[in-house]
Amino acid sequence: MIGMMYLVLTALLALNVSKEILDAFITINKGLETTMVTFDGKLAGQYGAFNASFNENQEKYGAAWEQAQELRTQAKELIHHMDLIKAKTIAETEGLTMEEVIGKNEIGKDTILGLQYVNGKDNYLSNTNLMVGAEPDAPRDNDHEDGNNYRATVLKQKLVDYGSNLKAMAQGNATVQSAIDSLFTFPEKYKDASGTTTNWEALNFSDVPLAATTTLLSKLQADVRNAESDVLGYLFAGVEAASYKFTQLAPIVIPEKTYILEGDSFRAKVFLAAYDNTNLPGIDLGPEGLELDSGVVTLPEGQTSVVKVGADGFGRLAIPARGVGDKHWEGIIKFRNPATKAEEPYKFIVEYEVAKPSLVVSATKMNVLYRGIENPIEVSVPGIPQDALTATISTGSLSKKPDGSYVANVKTGSEAIINVSAEIQGQKKNMGQFKFRLKSVPDPVAKFAGKTAVDNTVKKSELTASLGVIADLKDFVFDLNYPIRSFDIAVTNGADVKILSSTSNRLTAQQKELLRETRRNQTISVENIKATAPDGTIRKLAGITLRIL
Repeated sequence: MIGMMYLVLTALLALNVSKEILDAFITINKGLETTMVTFDGKLAGQYGAFNASFNENQEKYGAAWEQAQELRTQAKELIHHMDLIKAKTIAETEGLTMEEVIGKNEIGKDTILGLQYVNGKDNYLSNTNLMVGAEPDAPRDNDHEDGNNYRATVLKQKLVDYGSNLKAMAQGNATVQSAIDSLFTFPEKYKDASGTTTNWEALNFSDVPLAATTTLLSKLQADVRNAESDVLGYLFAGVEAASYKFTQLAPIVIPEKTYILEGDSFRAKVFLAAYDNTNLPGIDLGPEGLELDSGVVTLPEGQTSVVKVGADGFGRLAIPARGVGDKHWEGIIKFRNPATKAEEPYKFIVEYEVAKPSLVVSATKMNVLYRGIENPIEVSVPGIPQDALTATISTGSLSKKPDGSYVANVKTGSEAIINVSAEIQGQKKNMGQFKFRLKSVPDPVAKFAGKTAVDNTVKKSELTASLGVIADLKDFVFDLNYPIRSFDIAVTNGADVKILSSTSNRLTAQQKELLRETRRNQTISVENIKATAPDGTIRKLAGITLRIL
């Protein structure tokens, strides 16, 4: 179904339905990454159980355990190979280094810069050139200049080889082998949305936007983990079947995800789980953040909590969501071996993220910083506390206030970019960037006797009551002060013009006397008005000419 959704979205992209579809790819990719985290937790539990059983009885589990280690290595290498392709396509599209795109997360696993932080989500040139080349009908397969091979042809062969190896491990189970075939068998020819015959490489990676290719790679990674889990379960069950007996069956539903896009489908695994209601397991949960070493299945003494197990064999976790951020829990399920009567421990992992509800509304056309003044900036990332965030600016300065907000000061240039990073468990991660336009604060409007340049007349009483000139920056987002530093008063009397100057914002005694001597229908002008802007520059304001009523 994910593959079908990918094809539909790719066809819509060809019709230039770009923004909404790109957003859909971002959402789907996030869902696939969440599915991968779920698979990682499930596989950690499966491998932990296998290791524990092998340590207790190497003769019984030895052959299957060796196959499990081979399976683990193959899957890890293939996942890493696709991570490199993702990182390389993003790096070349964004003009970044590989180290800026791919790194380790807080628990040591590879992590790729999220699609939501990639500007060129709709760019298809870099990934097309990297994975297919200039001729879609003849995809390239040679190595890249850095020694790695990112070609789609090589990736397809790796997937085919992986499927073949897994089928060999699952000999005797037609259901598992059929599921593997459905994931890793690729016909020679496909038909694209227009009905044109093409190959797998061109269909998925030639002239396809970065958001789509990244999402497909995530889907393929989920397929790899899904098949790994199925085959690992088959290997383990093949050994365990001879020892364990169960008395009850229960239907189980495991959804791929608990949120669904409108138009998508709810997908889940539905199966029967077997348990022995006369031999219920014991479940212990370790402290938050505990990470047991590989093969260790013992929790710290005195730091565990017991999970109640019902008569149906299910333990039910209820962990209060305290504090935002990623959460990691590990625990042990202890089941008594019917044959040896010894408790056999199995490690399980619970991972999730706690975030505060957040709403962000931005008027994108108003993303402006003004030169020469203090611009307040709010920076936040859902799920990450303020004290873990660091913001920098590409020009000017950015200072952090005690309340977690920032003040930006810029003087020159046409744009500024604010980059945000977060420190998570001792590691700094890039959270993305935000671009602002830079503008100068507009000139204020000069006022004299309550009049501006658009007015034409003034009463004699208003004239004589005036104290001086003020600068009014009306309807501006900041409350700024423009002190008047000087102005001239010019009075016209026939052909005679008398001009007096002031070196402040107030009328001088001589100017006041000149205004008192004016008569009806005379013209006065306030000229050469100069004000000091917040950045210290001198602004010359429009003059005011008035006829006395």
